[in-house]
Amino acid sequence: MVQEASKLLELGGFQENDLQRLSNALRAGARVEFSGGKQFVPQRDMAWLGPMINGLTGVDDASRKEWLRWRAPCASEGKGPGVTVVIPSHRQIPIGLAGWLNQDVPVRVLILSNGPQGPQEAGTAEVVRLPWKGHGATRQAAVEMVQDDYILLTVDDAVPLGAGFVRRLVNSLEAPCEGLVWDAMVARQLPWPDADRVTTERIRKWTPAKSAVFRMPQSDHVCTLYRTADLRAHPLPAVPIAEDAWWSIGKNIGCDPLAPVVHSHSRKPRPLYRRNRDIHRERVRMGLTATVSGPTQLLRAIPATLRPLRYGQPLEVLNQVAELFGQYRGAHLGDMDAKP
Repeated sequence: MVQEASKLLELGGFQENDLQRLSNALRAGARVEFSGGKQFVPQRDMAWLGPMINGLTGVDDASRKEWLRWRAPCASEGKGPGVTVVIPSHRQIPIGLAGWLNQDVPVRVLILSNGPQGPQEAGTAEVVRLPWKGHGATRQAAVEMVQDDYILLTVDDAVPLGAGFVRRLVNSLEAPCEGLVWDAMVARQLPWPDADRVTTERIRKWTPAKSAVFRMPQSDHVCTLYRTADLRAHPLPAVPIAEDAWWSIGKNIGCDPLAPVVHSHSRKPRPLYRRNRDIHRERVRMGLTATVSGPTQLLRAIPATLRPLRYGQPLEVLNQVAELFGQYRGAHLGDMDAKP
């Protein structure tokens, strides 16, 4: 049942400290009201910040119209289909839990708790202790626990926006596009309001703010909806990472730009190295062209990592060097895997 958020943030602008307050409010599941006078969000940012705002007062008609275009999906009448939301977690109760439980369709939240720090209980959500077997096998194990027609795979640090979020993904999944039947539907990712420049630019490029559902190169388990029957007929592969990319080979994957979910990570060299290494190892195993396939490509790419110096971001240089060497190492490991 849809309930109103008990917490409230009244926002009067979008300066750096305001964006930090907005991020904190979203993590806390608070309602956000903007009352900053006529000057609202710059039009270029409305598609990204507008969905995070629940209500407006004192803004001009043009700003309100643009906000109505991009705001998060509202609750609709009618029971709607049942959906099981599967969230692996080894560290915390999912920060978006309230959003998942506050949908206008019947949602069962199933938390796959693994590791000593995994949650033991989480309110009305179900917690299942499940040993970690890699991203693919762990998520696929949950499919056998699902009775609903739909299953939504997400992560413990993603926050869905709007009580009609899940319903909208279901409707988009079941709406053919020019005769194309979708196999999975991805939510549009929004970076946290206080995310760094590189993260913001990359996420906006990955799931852009378009006017209609568009085709994606792969599903993305930050937040993707499937038909449960499809995951039973075509299971996720038992790979350590990039199971979403593996599953998507030969499939039709869509992204709904009006189903927004907030998710991004802070950038640190060591995690960036490991993630790029592991993902690019799988890319090579999938038969995809390696981004950095050898020493020559590595040397040619290094000068580009110095670009953040132009913006006074010396630490970002280390992040991009770590990504580059991770891609190089991953490509090498993938090549080694392919050898008999």
